[in-house]
Formats: sequence, C-alpha cells, structure tokens
Amino acid sequence: MDEEKPSAFADLVIGAAWLAVATAIVVGAWQMDRLAHLQATIYTVPGLVPGLLGAAIGLMAVILMWRALRAGALAQARWPRLRLLDHWRLVAVLTLSLALAVGLVGRGPPFWLAAAIYVGLMVFVFQYGERRTSGTLVHGALVAVLFGTISGLTIHFLFQDVFLVRLP
Repeated sequence: MDEEKPSAFADLVIGAAWLAVATAIVVGAWQMDRLAHLQATIYTVPGLVPGLLGAAIGLMAVILMWRALRAGALAQARWPRLRLLDHWRLVAVLTLSLALAVGLVGRGPPFWLAAAIYVGLMVFVFQYGERRTSGTLVHGALVAVLFGTISGLTIHFLFQDVFLVRLP
C-alpha cells in the first residue's frame, strides 16, 4: 500500500502548484468589478464566491505542503524524468484550452460556437485511439459534433439566460 502513496516531495510540488492557482483565483476575484454603481452589498459582489473558493484551495495547499515538509519532502527531493508522450492527455488539454482562451474567445466566432468547437475537439481527441481501433472514426466525429453543439448551446443558454452573465 505504501508503494501507491505519492512521495512527500510530490505532495510538496503539487501543493505549490495548487497554491499558485489559488493565488491567481484570489487575485482575479479581488480585481473583479464591485458593482458599486448598482449598490451591491458585500454579499452580492461577483468576486465573493470565487475568492472564498480560491482561499479554501490555498488553505488546503498550505496544509498539504506543511504535511509534506513534516514528512521529509526536502530530503526526498528528486525530480522525475518526464516524457511528454507519457502525458499526452495533459498536453492535449492544455493545448486545446489555450487555443480556446487565446484564439477563439472574443476574437472570432460567438461564444456558443467557440465552446462547441472546444467540446467537440475534446471528445474527438480523447476518443480517437479507441475509435480508430474499432473503425468507427466517422461515427466518433459525428458524436463529437453532436456533443459539442449541445454543450455550446447549453452553456450559452445557462450563462446568458439563467445566470445573466454576458458572454464575449
């Protein structure tokens, strides 16, 4: 069972990564418009929930790092050798997410179409190997387009009409 547990050094590195994410969330939430011109109270400002969630993530990250240091993380410090092909899913998600954020949102198609393209590509990329092996690539592409379209329209409806958030 101890072989399956991550090392203390891995916990320290992951804790530091989560702390960086939490810091970015809190800073982003703090910089959000306070809507003072709408007489928003402290409980209704847009950045409240993200800020609290970011603070909670940061607290958990600090606890994880503290536990890792107590377990001797610095004595175990050894960076593993990483191969990108072993982590192709992570690379694919980061690439597609950055392409959505930098290339599509606010620059080209409407948001619902950008979201549909993103979801459709994610479905297709992650099912590609299995679909190619089984000879159902065309069916997989149609499924990806269907899921992308449904997701894009649902995201647009929920944010625009239910949550009243203006999308780019």
